[in-house]
Amino acid sequence: MARNEQLDVTCRVLRPARTRGARPGLRMLRAVAISLVAALLGVGSARVLAQASSKEPADAPAVSTVLYTRLYTGTDGTSHFARERLTLALVPGAQGLAARLPVNRLGDVKDVTFAQLKAGETEDWHVAPRRQLMLCVQGLVEITAGDGQKRLLKPGQFMLLEDTSGKGHITRSLGPVDHVALAIPLPEAVLAKQRPASAVSSK
Repeated sequence: MARNEQLDVTCRVLRPARTRGARPGLRMLRAVAISLVAALLGVGSARVLAQASSKEPADAPAVSTVLYTRLYTGTDGTSHFARERLTLALVPGAQGLAARLPVNRLGDVKDVTFAQLKAGETEDWHVAPRRQLMLCVQGLVEITAGDGQKRLLKPGQFMLLEDTSGKGHITRSLGPVDHVALAIPLPEAVLAKQRPASAVSSK
């Protein structure tokens, strides 16, 4: 029975008797009908509410990723690039910033350094002095890996340098503006190294 029809039946059943001398049997039937219609309407409403609540998706935690490039030394002693993802997520039970915004904690870091490379200058083959993130703050910088591949970093982009041994890489400041980078040392457990084999073919 459609809901409009149920409401119509309810109104007709609830309509007062036109004769005062209604018999007790008729009054009893009217009371039973009212109870049945009310029960049907109640069950229908509860069913609709249950279905609606079951269709509502649970609040999923906010998770996003940031793409970045990793430079590592392969088993051949040559540096290669790999494309990686940095995951940002809310921290359950956290307070402050981590409770409101997706984050990825790098832990307590020290000896963070700004470094400048004059426009047009080139650092020839060298290894990273430590495992560190290099964030491009100003200018353009081109990194050449040992296998000959190149990557260009613009302001706001960063690279994870892990080629602390082997042939190393070349760093070149492009354009008329001096390149300025922010070097952030990272412990081994932070952004742990991936398997080199999966990254050699990454472009």
